Amino acid sequence: MLTPKKAEKLFLIGRPFSPIYGHFMEIRRLLYRKRILKPKRLPCPVISVGNLTLGGTGKSPHVIAICSFLRRLGHKPCVLTRGYGGKAGKGPLVVSDGKGIRASAQSSGDEPLMIASKLEGVPVIAGSDRYRCGTYAAQYFGPTVFVLDDGFQHIRLYRDIDLVLIEAPNPLGSERVFPGGILRETPRTLGLADAAILTKCNEVPLGMLELVEEQIRQLVKTKPIFRSFYQPGNIKIKYSGEIGSKSAKDLVSRNCFCFCGLARPDSFTRLLTDIGFKIKGSLQFSDHHFYSNKDLKKIGNMAKQKGAFIVLTTEKDFAKISSDKWGKINRELALAVVDINVKLPQSFWHFLSCRLEGARSI
Repeated sequence: MLTPKKAEKLFLIGRPFSPIYGHFMEIRRLLYRKRILKPKRLPCPVISVGNLTLGGTGKSPHVIAICSFLRRLGHKPCVLTRGYGGKAGKGPLVVSDGKGIRASAQSSGDEPLMIASKLEGVPVIAGSDRYRCGTYAAQYFGPTVFVLDDGFQHIRLYRDIDLVLIEAPNPLGSERVFPGGILRETPRTLGLADAAILTKCNEVPLGMLELVEEQIRQLVKTKPIFRSFYQPGNIKIKYSGEIGSKSAKDLVSRNCFCFCGLARPDSFTRLLTDIGFKIKGSLQFSDHHFYSNKDLKKIGNMAKQKGAFIVLTTEKDFAKISSDKWGKINRELALAVVDINVKLPQSFWHFLSCRLEGARSI
């Protein structure tokens, strides 16, 4: 796992190259704005959900929330995703056809599979060439709107609504561009988005949150800024172990152990603590980690050492672990998945619906 200390060392080595990479990304943006390079258009509106930093802003839960909202409006959304960690290549790889899952986590990546499992009736297509994937989806699934997952830098595809997510606890890091920092582009690029969403606002005191918003306001100018909060959804027992048929509500009073492979793993542990879980220990893996039998055995041994009765993880992590596999390795330990949702203000949904109404497709 790339620890913060190791990351800082790598960023220190890469710092001299940050201005070069930052200028390259700005020139690339300029070429598209001047129409020297022309973005490709899909036959229906595109909503992009992206970020400025390397991982950890919560794109997947926001994609899920937006698709759910679009369905309530009567739209037929389709998710276009890169499929990080999978084998989709340029695509198209059909992760879901809207009727069922058609790919594994190994082929699609963990996040596309997690998105597909939560969005019944919504096609999810993975591949690095999002235009190619969208063209395929338009032909076979007839969507009325595309939701582009992790699309802020994918400017070769035209988007009608460009949303950028900014992690409130660590909005811009050191403000250095990769490889000298966590930024994918320079901070002033935020002004090109249609709206900014501050995520994980429940992890920041109100006074500090207002300071973060002031900082971002200088970059986005007159564009709207919305606040997003993590909140727990359903807790699903995937393997009951020794707790038998106890309901998820009974888990809060039991000693628990948690593990995850996320860009910001502390967010998951903090959320569980806020719910009221008695977390006796945790184990953190690198983002998009694929779990081996050895990993699961290690998790089980650590959980038992801490006196835990049940192990908690995220839906993204469970996408790479089957209930049968867990049960064979950790027969006596229960495993539950915590559904993590996002809460956005009504003003955001009003903004999105109004912008979508005026969106112009081909």
